Amino acid sequence: MIRHIIGEALSALAYYRLRSALTMLSIIWGVASLVLLLAYGQGFERALKQAFLQIGKDLVVVFPGQTSMQAGGERSGRPVLLELKDVTAIQEGVPTVEAVSPEVRVWYPLVFNDRTRRYSVAGVYAAYGRIRDAELAAGRFLSEEDVLQHRRVVVIGERIRQELFSGMPALGADLKIKGVRFTVVGILLKKTQITNYAPPDDMTAFIPFTTLSGMVNTRYLQDIVLLPVSNQFRDRIVADVRAALARGHNFNVNDTRAVMIIEWNKFLSIITNVTFGLKILLTIIGTFTLSIGAVGVVNIMLVSVTERTREIGVLKALGARRQHILLQILIEGLVLTFTGGLLGFVLATGLIKMIGSLPFLGPLFEDTSGRSDIHLTVSVSAILVSSTILIAVGLIAGMIPALRASRLDPVQAIRSE
Repeated sequence: MIRHIIGEALSALAYYRLRSALTMLSIIWGVASLVLLLAYGQGFERALKQAFLQIGKDLVVVFPGQTSMQAGGERSGRPVLLELKDVTAIQEGVPTVEAVSPEVRVWYPLVFNDRTRRYSVAGVYAAYGRIRDAELAAGRFLSEEDVLQHRRVVVIGERIRQELFSGMPALGADLKIKGVRFTVVGILLKKTQITNYAPPDDMTAFIPFTTLSGMVNTRYLQDIVLLPVSNQFRDRIVADVRAALARGHNFNVNDTRAVMIIEWNKFLSIITNVTFGLKILLTIIGTFTLSIGAVGVVNIMLVSVTERTREIGVLKALGARRQHILLQILIEGLVLTFTGGLLGFVLATGLIKMIGSLPFLGPLFEDTSGRSDIHLTVSVSAILVSSTILIAVGLIAGMIPALRASRLDPVQAIRSE
């Protein structure tokens, strides 16, 4: 019986093939629009998160602060300044920290041939590159030997390379920092950072901390950067680092203002919430577009039911039950919807491959690499979401005319002209 009903439904669609094809067009466009919008939303989220995480995937930064509680006879309101001994205390006393580096930044003129410009110069350890995810376009980052031997080597940002060297080769070249000659050993890859706590890396020259100590007083650090052994230890690290520093500076371990410890990943929730809201909005817009196509299916199927009223009456008179009529019309609606949906998926996939990517943060940061663009892809989640919506829409679009057809009185239906 089921096979016969399916055969009748397919025969009816084939008989009205022009009408069926025109009905499917609205579904095709609706599904294609929904998949494209979902692909854009996910690409936007990926691009924004990638730009955010360029500061460092699991970065934790410690800043000096001021006590707000009395401790050990010390008054509140006392400044807590970071020193190299605090870096050592963290290295030796906090096992959940994988890497740590001090950071001192000064503004110095950088000179190459007859070009001179002021940039941020940061004195750091070799681990800084790993902590801050410093990707290199050429050369290498600072090494442990560079720091131990006070070498005069420098890693420059892409903006410095462009402004000082233009088209000339920068790697291996010599430039002067505060009159001291340094050799360029590395050039950072262009960064599209949307968050930072200091001048952008593109406009910073990184030199060994020990070398900077010979040029300026580095007793007091501007900050200390940390990398957890694992992301799951971030919450524990904050407490452990504060406890280690509290012992050295004699402040209350519960005093959160004595030193400011910022887990950069906590700000990622802002990006997640913004992109989640955008994806919900795009899903709603795509659903409405697909629903318009479903309205077309409902109207066409209702017209079909009206035209086939006598046929339905004859079927009922010959013994067809209500559920048989309902199932046949419902199958016709579902076949139209799902066939249109499948073709919509194919169309969307073709359009996404043809479009590829859309400009996003690249023009803002003068990045022509395309890494910061919105890359469109058909993901599994987009297929699942659009398929779920399509099934719901298809059931509604098929059920309305199917119920109307199944409720027709056979005597009245046979008499209809």
